[in-house]
Amino acid sequence: MKKLPVSLLLAALPALLFAGENDGWAYMAAALSVGLACIAAGIAVGLVGASAMGSMGEKPEISGRALIFLGLAEGIAIYGLIVSIMILGKVG
Repeated sequence: MKKLPVSLLLAALPALLFAGENDGWAYMAAALSVGLACIAAGIAVGLVGASAMGSMGEKPEISGRALIFLGLAEGIAIYGLIVSIMILGKVG
C-alpha cells in the first residue's frame, strides 16, 4: 500500500512539468477524476455483480433488476469522465 503515493506522484509529474503554471493541476485533476471514478465503478460492479449472480441463482426472474443495478454502478465511471471533460474544457 505504500507504493500508491509514489505511483501517483510519478503519474502526476509529467503533467506538472510539461504544462503551464495552472494547467498542470487541471490535467492532474482530470486524470484523478477519471481514475478514481473508474476504481470506484470497478469496486461497485464487483460487489453488485456478485450479489446479483447469487440472487439470480435463487430467483432467475430478477435478472432485469440486476442489470439495472449493474448499469447504475457503471454510471459512476461515466460521471468521472464527464467531470474530466468539463475540467479539460476550461483549460483549452
